[in-house]
Amino acid sequence: MQMQTLAEDLGVELFRRRGHRVELTEGGAILYDKAREVLRLWQKTVHQLEGLRLRLQGRLELGASTVPGDYLLPLRLCEFYRLHPDLEVRMQVAPSQEIVQQLAAGRLDLAVVGYKPEEAGLESEVLFRDELVVIVSPDHDLASRKFITIEDLLGNPFLQRIRGSATRQVLDNALEAKGINPSELKVVMELGSSRSLLEAAAQGLGLAVVSSLAAEDCIRQGRLVSKPVSGLDLRRDFWLVLTSAPRSPALAAFIEFLRRSDYLV
Repeated sequence: MQMQTLAEDLGVELFRRRGHRVELTEGGAILYDKAREVLRLWQKTVHQLEGLRLRLQGRLELGASTVPGDYLLPLRLCEFYRLHPDLEVRMQVAPSQEIVQQLAAGRLDLAVVGYKPEEAGLESEVLFRDELVVIVSPDHDLASRKFITIEDLLGNPFLQRIRGSATRQVLDNALEAKGINPSELKVVMELGSSRSLLEAAAQGLGLAVVSSLAAEDCIRQGRLVSKPVSGLDLRRDFWLVLTSAPRSPALAAFIEFLRRSDYLV
């Protein structure tokens, strides 16, 4: 109702109904993008004002799996540090299982990982959503395809993440949901990070499955192409994980900062 009133006030059609679906018009898309810019500016202003009010001190010990640790959290950490320069911040980056173990042992204040831990005493909430894609060299025979089939995935040399990686677990779960044993993959190499997978795939050593976020730069540079996998659900969540221990003012402020960030669900 409010959108309809806004459209009438502006004199521009903002959306169209197609059956049960609602689609943005060109005007609606412009308004949506501008509204996101205003929201980001407002959030940044609030963070800056809070930084003046709160003089946070102490140390934050953070942990993250490779995708959030390499591609998403560094920028947010820089923004947070500029607001609170008296803080000391440390972040470990490792496979999800290792980070969760560190958190459960009390060596970290907070973790961002690629699965929801089931350990007692841990609290989890979805922080942002991601999707895995197949990446191949532009010279690969499959590079011109619109999508990759499960048969393509099983029939070509495959570059795999090491055990303990949430990326690997998501792929394994998706294959098992289709009745396929992950051991049927023709694994030629197991590597410890998304970046190493990207480089090996760019060298034409095989197919790899990585986060779409991790692949963005290499795709933009033309070093890799990404393809969806037909018939496999490779969506996944990244989780903010905390213990039930009392939270310092610095930790509470950082948690709230993450929750307000513009990539959240």
